[in-house]
Amino acid sequence: MARLLDATIATVTEIGYAKASVKEICDRAGVSHGGLFRHFPTRLDLMVAAFEEVARRQLDGFVERFDQRPGDGDPQAEALRLLRDAARAPINAVWFELLTAGRTDDALRTHLEPVTRRYYDQIEQLAAQLPFAEDYDPRRFAAGVRLALHLFDGEATRRAVAPEPEAEDAVLALVTDLLATAARPAP
Repeated sequence: MARLLDATIATVTEIGYAKASVKEICDRAGVSHGGLFRHFPTRLDLMVAAFEEVARRQLDGFVERFDQRPGDGDPQAEALRLLRDAARAPINAVWFELLTAGRTDDALRTHLEPVTRRYYDQIEQLAAQLPFAEDYDPRRFAAGVRLALHLFDGEATRRAVAPEPEAEDAVLALVTDLLATAARPAP
């Protein structure tokens, strides 16, 4: 099963959801069609499982990188930089591809909706455990996390076609300053 998920993630990352055929995925995984369908009854089930696996890897990767950060920097700025890095990670292309496809594919959208809600809830729960989160109003902090997440996802999508490193770094600095001010409780 792990080989199938890895092959699905790699295939969607490299050639996109539309071209990620069962044959292509099976060839990459070294698994027969029958082997795939023993684990996943349909291509849709496989894609949803890959979507869930990407979410799990992204969350685990963020925690690992945050825990390994140098202790002398600003943890809030570092968390935002890591969030931006996660949005830019090649594996996140699977997330973008499937969300985009789900916009017009009713069955895919129906299956992705609970996974997407769960993922965003997990992101908010993880963010609430960051060492600086207690300095903020919880509702404003959660809104700030979503704002940054959506901003960096949009930037990553655009960046794939037309990167602007200096402007992107200026946006990161501005978002760091804005969230540090806007999410704090009123005096």
